[in-house]
Amino acid sequence: MLDTQLKPAQSRRQLYAIGTSVPAVTTLHTRGTVESGQLWLHIHLLQFSLDILTCGNLNQRACILVEGQGARLKVVLANNHATSLGVRIGMPLGAARILGDLTVLSRDERAEQQALERLGAWACQFTPIVSVAPPDGLLLEIKGSLKLFGGVDGLLNRVRRGLRDLGYRVSIAIAPTPTAASALARSKQQHIVFSKEELPKALGSLPLDVLRLEPKQLAILNSIGARSIDDCLRLPRGGFGRRTSPKVVDTFARLIGRSPDPRVRFELPKLFQSSLELPWETSNAQSLSVAGERLLHELSGYLRACASETRRLRWSLNYTDGHAIHFQTDLTQPSRDQAHFALLLREQLGHIQLTGQIKQMALYVDDIRPESGTHEGDLFKQEREGTSEDWPSFLDRLRARLGEQAVRGLQRVADHRPECAWRWSNVHSQNNSTPSASGGLASGAPERPLWLMRRPIRLRAQQGHLNINGRLHLSEERERIETGWWDGKPVGRDYFVAANPSGARLWIYRELSGDKNWYLHGIFE
Repeated sequence: MLDTQLKPAQSRRQLYAIGTSVPAVTTLHTRGTVESGQLWLHIHLLQFSLDILTCGNLNQRACILVEGQGARLKVVLANNHATSLGVRIGMPLGAARILGDLTVLSRDERAEQQALERLGAWACQFTPIVSVAPPDGLLLEIKGSLKLFGGVDGLLNRVRRGLRDLGYRVSIAIAPTPTAASALARSKQQHIVFSKEELPKALGSLPLDVLRLEPKQLAILNSIGARSIDDCLRLPRGGFGRRTSPKVVDTFARLIGRSPDPRVRFELPKLFQSSLELPWETSNAQSLSVAGERLLHELSGYLRACASETRRLRWSLNYTDGHAIHFQTDLTQPSRDQAHFALLLREQLGHIQLTGQIKQMALYVDDIRPESGTHEGDLFKQEREGTSEDWPSFLDRLRARLGEQAVRGLQRVADHRPECAWRWSNVHSQNNSTPSASGGLASGAPERPLWLMRRPIRLRAQQGHLNINGRLHLSEERERIETGWWDGKPVGRDYFVAANPSGARLWIYRELSGDKNWYLHGIFE
């Protein structure tokens, strides 16, 4: 039986260690060579319960999260604005209220679970092996991703920047076992450990609460004088297991890599669906755009994770009284550019008339299509991206600002009659359609103007000559059109290109039957 009075420091020379013996001096190499096996990155969300309740707010307020009942309500989390007023963790709610105007919030476990799953989908853009570590963490196996992101530093910079954009405060650590990475991150010691031999030194001084053992097991370990991970690693394995439980022994074996540590792999959903409960009601479009950008950061990460793009974003703004406003963002071509999505959202929100207070904002995307590997239409697209806006993005912005009906496209129709050879179309639907060979102009076909009169204008000859701001000179070539007999709108015309003294080029025709009048039908320039 293990002596409960035995101190770990008294048995260093003879007791069998749980994992490996700890050398007298161990140097922690934070930028060494990655050994074979796995390398895990743990994202510990420092104030997750509070962050998900205060995300998307434009006007910062002093917010606190409380737990307890009645007069026993105490502060468990506080944002920077609250701590600047003097609010401290563990302070009774009544005492905290005296310090200033506070927004008091309660924990929402269901919202935390949903937010953690959405964050798992976002994290899949860095590695296909992601595991959710409730209630406030994520594990990423990153060894296969280091080269793609330019090494550990490049990957960490991308992860930290993305989490900052999402509004999370985090502690990150890397280790060859998932349990070790979690322990280091929870201790707020953002170490990077590449080999299992370095783990005992890196973990030794950490308190036991970073392992999140059961309170009963922690009490037993404290009763025998074990306060740190190093203290437990020096205890005899057999007696340690009998005094605590095999589960605790297995936890320490996983910690230093002596036992397998499998994790449940997160599976990407087939569509994107996310919502954001606003911390307080608002009818301000700018505040809503800040909340919307948070959702767009999640969407951008999801699309990168599944190597996909989208052409349609569906938005919902839910009022406090239960009814909602629905609108969508249609793109000219598929994209996953978060900045472009945000610009279009701001334009659309600026035109929506809000009749009440908005409590929730939601984004739904089911138009998920594989990423296109080529850029069509512009040979020099990459060189121009940094200095000017490409054409599809400009069209998207114009439609978002002016409205869907204000910006339309032209689509060719297989008809020789000029007034029937085109029709209006939506810009985004036109981009997907490819005119048939019969609908386009064949090579060598007569030139036609882009500007047609709404109705042909009859011309009258003066002294046997046609005049439009001067005498017209007709080209020798003509285009004869005789068609339309099948739909009851037959035409018979001879078209000419005419020029007046000022240099204007006009498109005119003469009827082949009836009065054989002349008409102006189009202008070239």
